[in-house]
Amino acid sequence: MIDEILLICFFVLVIGACIGSFLNVVALRAISKESIVLPPSKCPECGEPIKWYDNIPVLSYLFTFKGKCRNCGCKVSKQYPIVEALTAVIFLAVFLAFGASIKTILLLILLCISIVICITDFKKEYVFDSHSWALIIFSIIASLYFNGLENYSKPAIGLIVGVVAMEAVARLAYYLIRKKSQEKTADTENNEEVKEEVQTETPSEESTEVANQDEDININEYVEKNKRAFGEGDTYLAAAAGALLGWKYLLAAIGLAIILQAVCILPQFLMNLYKQKQFRLLFSLTAFIVLACIYWIISNIVSVNIFVAFGFVIALIFFAIDSITRLKQTVNDQGFAAIPFGPALLCATFLLFFYGPYIIGFLKKHIFMILG
Repeated sequence: MIDEILLICFFVLVIGACIGSFLNVVALRAISKESIVLPPSKCPECGEPIKWYDNIPVLSYLFTFKGKCRNCGCKVSKQYPIVEALTAVIFLAVFLAFGASIKTILLLILLCISIVICITDFKKEYVFDSHSWALIIFSIIASLYFNGLENYSKPAIGLIVGVVAMEAVARLAYYLIRKKSQEKTADTENNEEVKEEVQTETPSEESTEVANQDEDININEYVEKNKRAFGEGDTYLAAAAGALLGWKYLLAAIGLAIILQAVCILPQFLMNLYKQKQFRLLFSLTAFIVLACIYWIISNIVSVNIFVAFGFVIALIFFAIDSITRLKQTVNDQGFAAIPFGPALLCATFLLFFYGPYIIGFLKKHIFMILG
């Protein structure tokens, strides 16, 4: 009996790894706008077709070609074995949790689409409409299956709240952080016009080649044109999350995603501020974080006096306003930096789907009670 269970688990792992290899293909060829069927797998640098024994998930990377192309010797991205191994583990975990069932199939479909979205968002800061719509459709189907057709209002309301909430956050964040410069000096405008004329009259071979290719999205041009802090892709993802979780858990998922995003990027962000010698902004952000952590720890140990709490709140508001003001100035000087939010939102969505009551209980007890 135990041998059969182990054999089934091994079989599920193998299927998961193979699917993970396919997800890499789907994501990367969506970026390159190639078919997922033809041509067969090839080296991204020299285009040499990959032999079948170099295309075995995880194992080939570790033991056969050892992370390098046999033809040109270029390094192969670690993304391939990481995605393959991660997908294999996810397949096994979901199978062990729910067995061979329709629920397992639906969850694996949702997770596979989410992995593809995470890859494209990480690599190009872009969520393809075909992927996000597929996630929305299967989220609605999964919600109706899990909750029953009679509860059709749950995915419908959740989807609408997801769209409205993320659009509101996108617009609010733009006007909160970005202060669009209304004035340009005459010299700057003249210089830009001269540059455009020169480029139009004497295009180089390199510029001609670039013009014929799909250019990467300029995040600052996109932000200024659409007046939003992030793209519509995150709105689609929030809609899918709302359809799957319902509007209450969706709002918690957005909050949890912001926390996850902050935890992941904050150390690097603070380090960049130090390197750029923006010490005042660094001090304000650090002071805000330290005070918030101190208050959180104290409030979970003892009952905080109302005057002490009021002092903490005033200090936090001061450092928050100062941070936002100086961050706005930094953004005006340097422009926006593209930071993928989709992966954090998707991780938060599935964490709440699997562990919703525990996470909500923790947030209410240790986080939101501080506001009360």
